This record gives sequence, C-alpha cells and structure tokens, in this order.
Amino acid sequence: MMRHTVPVTVLTGFLGAGKTTLVNRLLGEAHGRRFAVIENEFGAVNVDAELLLETPDETLVQLSNGCVCCTVRGDLARALGELAAAREAGRVAFDHVLLETSGLADPGPIVRTFLAETALLTKFHLDGVVALFDALNGERTLEEAVEAGAQLGYADAILVTKPDLVDRGALDARCARLGALNRAAHVAVLDVPRAPWGEIFEKLLALRGYQFDRVEFVPEPTDVTLRSAPAAHTVGVGSVALRAARPLDGVALNRGLASLQARYGERLWRLKGVLAIEGLKARVVVQGVQGLVQANTAALWRPYEPRRSVLVVIGRDLDADEVVRAFAPCGLAPPQTGGGEGAPAGDRAPAFRVC
Repeated sequence: MMRHTVPVTVLTGFLGAGKTTLVNRLLGEAHGRRFAVIENEFGAVNVDAELLLETPDETLVQLSNGCVCCTVRGDLARALGELAAAREAGRVAFDHVLLETSGLADPGPIVRTFLAETALLTKFHLDGVVALFDALNGERTLEEAVEAGAQLGYADAILVTKPDLVDRGALDARCARLGALNRAAHVAVLDVPRAPWGEIFEKLLALRGYQFDRVEFVPEPTDVTLRSAPAAHTVGVGSVALRAARPLDGVALNRGLASLQARYGERLWRLKGVLAIEGLKARVVVQGVQGLVQANTAALWRPYEPRRSVLVVIGRDLDADEVVRAFAPCGLAPPQTGGGEGAPAGDRAPAFRVC
C-alpha cells in the first residue's frame, strides 16, 4: 500500500541515555534529510543562533540544515495538525518527524494518540518507537524507575548507547537481556556522538512498526537461549512470545485478548502479532497499546504458505503462566513447549518487520 503520510518516529529513553546528543546532531549537522524535531516542554534543545533562519512563529524554528524544531506545549494531536498546516502552506518543509519524549515520560499515551486519532492518520503515520538505553547506567535505572521499563516495553527498536564505556562482554550481556525483555524489538548498539549518518538512519528510521499490511518475519539466530525463555521477569518488565503452526480458533483468541485486557489494562504495554485464523483467507495483524487493541486483515495467505502465527505480549508485572493459559485454548503456545506442529524446540519467535 502506497503511503502519502509523513512518518513519525518517537524517540524515548531515560535521562542520560543520549537523546539530546542525537537530537542536537540532527539539528546541527549537514546530513541531507529534512526532519521536523518536536521537543516537549521539559526537554527543549538549545539551538545555536547561527543555525537558525528567520521565522514568524516562536514555537516553530527553521534551521539552516533544512530541519525544523518546534516545542509542544499542549495537545500532541493539535500540535501535529499545526505542523502539517505549516507544511501545506509552504512555511516549512520536512519529510520525517522525530518526536522526543521527556526522559521521565511513559511513551504509551503518545502511541495511543496515533492509534486513536483517525484525523491525525490522514497526515502522519507512526513509524515506530526507538528507545535509547545507556550501556553504563541503564541497568541501575531499570531497577529504580518504572518509566525506564515502560520505555523499553513500547520500543520497536532499542539502541544501546555509550558502548565505549563498558567491555564487550558486558555490552553483549546488555543486548541479550534487552532482547529478552522486549521480544518484538530490534536491539542494536549505537555510538551516538560518533556514528555515521548512514548507520543512524538505518537503525532509527523505516521501522514500520505500526503498519498493518504485508508483514513478514525477520529471523534472528543470535542469543537463542536467552531470548527463547517463556518470559522475562525483570523489574516489572515482562515479555511473552507465543506461536502456532496451525490456524487459530478466533473465538478463543478473542477471549484470551479480552481476559488480558481486563486483567492488566494500561499495564499491557504492547501486543504485536501476525495471526492465521480458522476460516479467514487473510493474515490478521494485531497491534495493541495500553489495552487498546486493533486487528486488521492484511495480505492473503498463499496456498503453499504455512499458516503460522506469532504473538508477542509485553507489559508490566506480567504473569507468564497466566498469559500462556489465556491463549492456550486458541492454539498459541510458547515455542519450547511445541508451539504447534512444526515449531522447532527452543526456537524463539522472530522479530517483526513490515514491507
């Protein structure tokens, strides 16, 4: 499906993870792309005067490298609407929006805005959530701050920063643990001050985390043992991956979803899955945030394709056994318990990518 809306990337991460350094690079360096960088009122970036161009709007700053910087002091949907109006009127030009959250912010309400505001979706689409994780201090932050866990739970990509401050073994251990906490996210290392723009754009953009059509799985053969466990229980962050090799019972699936929504509500940070349902010829793509769940049909299953389903559940204080019991009647199960006929023992659910 051809998109004519502007992609939005939400950049999150706890205090000190490197968000401001990355945003300042975007605003100050010549990289050849036109971004609109949205700062919330708690984390505005100070932009050097020589980088500015004249603009009549104090909340909208045009930069000499082609980017735009603005500050949100109210409703996000309204702010994005005003930004779109300025673009359509020719006052600013941009091709991608980067929305930086406060280091203390839970990104859930922002994601919900994109799922719930249908008018907003005529101008913008959420490409994904990127969480920066401090390789040196992130472990301690996870133990002390609920928000840090939430930021990881909503992420489509987790980028481990400050890799030069820890040894390689510690860095690999951080990446493996993060992959276990969020089984739907791509985990990578990013040296924010020194990484070339090609690497930054590859890891930051084109995540396609919230599209609903033409979904394919990307196999990840690394750290299978750590990431194929039934669930990760770490400082309130939980992640359960389920799969099946036969079409699912749709009625039982809906019951399972309803029971989780009733049990966890807004603590159900993320649901993400591609499902084969009995009686349906098309894939069903499930996206859920804070108990708000959308299910859409996507591409048809081809006659020769195995109708395999994958569902990832991420939330706060998840009871892994309860999640497994909720979906067992529909045919979903953890990979190492079989996961349906044809699921290799110990194989974990693959990550998601949408074409």
